[in-house]
Amino acid sequence: MSAAKQIERIACPDEETFRRQFVERGRPVVISDALTPDDLNQWSFEKITDIAGRIDVPVYDWGDSGPTIGDRFVIRQMHFSDAITRARNVVSPATQRYSICQLPIEALTPVMERWRTPDFLKHSSEIDRLPALFSERPRKAFFISFFRGMHWHNGREAVATLLSGRKRFVLFHPSDTRFLYPRRFIGSGLSWFDEREAVFCSEIPFELGIDAIDLKRYPKFAHATPYEVELRPGDSLYIPTHWWHYTVALEPCAVLVEFWDAPLSRWGFPIARRSLLMKPYRKYLFRHVRKWRNFSRHSDLASA
Repeated sequence: MSAAKQIERIACPDEETFRRQFVERGRPVVISDALTPDDLNQWSFEKITDIAGRIDVPVYDWGDSGPTIGDRFVIRQMHFSDAITRARNVVSPATQRYSICQLPIEALTPVMERWRTPDFLKHSSEIDRLPALFSERPRKAFFISFFRGMHWHNGREAVATLLSGRKRFVLFHPSDTRFLYPRRFIGSGLSWFDEREAVFCSEIPFELGIDAIDLKRYPKFAHATPYEVELRPGDSLYIPTHWWHYTVALEPCAVLVEFWDAPLSRWGFPIARRSLLMKPYRKYLFRHVRKWRNFSRHSDLASA
């Protein structure tokens, strides 16, 4: 495999510089000290437990085996404080039974009221608006997850800000897709509509890290070039749409990710174009269709 490259690290830029040099070019970048020390003081596990600990939240339950390529999990409801306690006890991907993933910040009103979008992102959703039929609203999501498997974001730009702890991100350029064994469509013709279609994920198990990948089983992976970075609290990582990435924590940590639509000029992959065409379905028809068929693996709610 090619030697890992380091992702460029810069001081907090103005919005125009960030957009012109990185977003428009699809270049990942780490923005150091995107949050001030005063901001960071509000994001310790103890602080967020104090202000939002009693709120019930959906939590991923991966079972005793931890996260796997098949994404076999159910959603359990529990107090945010209990979820934080369980997530902080994780020391490896294999022990990650519970994790908080993609939790909308709106579900944590006291947390949402404290969050201040960095200045370089202030107008991210206003400049590259998609036509109304295809656009999605900007989203802010909260993660307390030791490991997130290899995947790419479907026509969405993302900035991940580390609030506490230490986390390693490994990215791959979209041109390396042919080396990363993307998961295939589900056999049914309804896979065009089924949100369980995992075409945005890799079949390679990254749980044990890059050095543990079996190159006899996945020989093409030897040609991929990783881009690596370790985030410190207050750092933000820009992940351009279509860039593959996985994350592993070096200690328990919390991450807040802001997502917004990529412009039409960046929807270049065949899968992305196909998904763009399906957006009206996902936005307006999905709730009606699932009345007669269960499309979502996330629909199983259980009591912890």
